[in-house]
Amino acid sequence: MAAGPRPAVAKRKQGPTQIVPTKQSGKARRQARRADVDRSEGGTRQGVLELSLGSVVAATSGILVGRGIWEVVGMRRTIEACDAGSGATECSFPNPERQGAIAAGLSFGFAGVLGLAAGFLLIRGVRINRDYRNFRREHRASEPAQARLSLAPWASVRRPAGGLSLRLRF
Repeated sequence: MAAGPRPAVAKRKQGPTQIVPTKQSGKARRQARRADVDRSEGGTRQGVLELSLGSVVAATSGILVGRGIWEVVGMRRTIEACDAGSGATECSFPNPERQGAIAAGLSFGFAGVLGLAAGFLLIRGVRINRDYRNFRREHRASEPAQARLSLAPWASVRRPAGGLSLRLRF
């Protein structure tokens, strides 16, 4: 990504002339940087890849959160069983809740990272798709109108009949 030259002004205080860039807030800088960017690359990208990957990663994150909750519930059941004097194998360990706590922590940790990545992917996909729709809307008038021709089979159950339907739309 290439950045254009920053606007500068000449200031004269005491001493030689100083040329310094104008001060902009963070929001103004981001808006100026994003203003001329077409993320759809001339209408060739629709953001489908980013939206698909973001959805899969978000689902994986949700599954890991569910797994972490399952481990916490299992850990509490193990603690209750060991306190009640169960002869389970887990109760012979010095810390019977340790395995469940480690599994839950790993599940929640990976779910958080994947959730963040899913958010970034979904935001990028939505922005690309928005730019794609804007590009198509702006360039639709310059494209010649195309007639659409469709051919579809049909069948009727009540009266044994069938055929083809031809539609022309322009």
